Amino acid sequence: MTAVWRAADIPDLSGRTAVVTGTSSGLGAVIAAELARHGAHVIHGVRDLASAPAGADARRLDLADLDVVAGFAASVDGFDVLVNNAGVMWTPLRRTRQGFEWQFGVNHLGHFALTALLWPRRRPGARVVTMSSILHRTGRLDLADPNWLSRRYSPEAAYAQSKYANVTFAVELHRRGGASLAAHPGYARTRLQTSGPTGVRAAVGAVLNPVFGQPAGMGALPALFAATSPDAVPGSFVGPSFLEVWGGPVVVAPARGVGSPELGERLWAVSEELTGVPFAV
Repeated sequence: MTAVWRAADIPDLSGRTAVVTGTSSGLGAVIAAELARHGAHVIHGVRDLASAPAGADARRLDLADLDVVAGFAASVDGFDVLVNNAGVMWTPLRRTRQGFEWQFGVNHLGHFALTALLWPRRRPGARVVTMSSILHRTGRLDLADPNWLSRRYSPEAAYAQSKYANVTFAVELHRRGGASLAAHPGYARTRLQTSGPTGVRAAVGAVLNPVFGQPAGMGALPALFAATSPDAVPGSFVGPSFLEVWGGPVVVAPARGVGSPELGERLWAVSEELTGVPFAV
């Protein structure tokens, strides 16, 4: 693989079904559009059906409510590609319907439950791609208190923890035998940096995005490569080529400790316990 890989290199996906979460805007919208442009039938998992593209196969998916996640999964007959893309960033402290810290609940636990429920419906050769962030490098997993019940809440630390969990989950799914990869977009110019944060954090995102953010079309390339390229190796982590911030997709190394089987097993067990969804691979 080289840094010149582009969406035009996506192979023909005719006859394949892709499930993509968070397609209302940003990276998810680009990922879904490119997969469809290359022949895939795309199932859009969106929180608000009115925000889905016209004519799309859009189904309601609220990752902050595991009952809705279960209903969405039950509507999917089978899949060849699952892109766990939806996410929230730097939100004030709030809870999902089941009581999880919002960022850990949406970014990790919702996708863990969705993947587990869809797993029996996978088709031969199916791939799972889970979107993380370069900021996972600043995170750590506190599996004794992942939902910030007994420690002082930090929006930045909670986001970094959720993104660290995303990579750890992707690696552990691969270790257990699934065709799983992780990806991150570098710094992509989307609503993520301004729709979740409030106050100064949102203002900073609004200033930095047009200056430093690469277009969503570039930010989507690592996930598209991981989801479709014959050269994508299960278990790998794909990000932008230049300082992991901008550029075409290349394989990058995750943060130290992410590949630990002990950590992966612990996260898996905690995720099953919290969601109540068993995940046998």
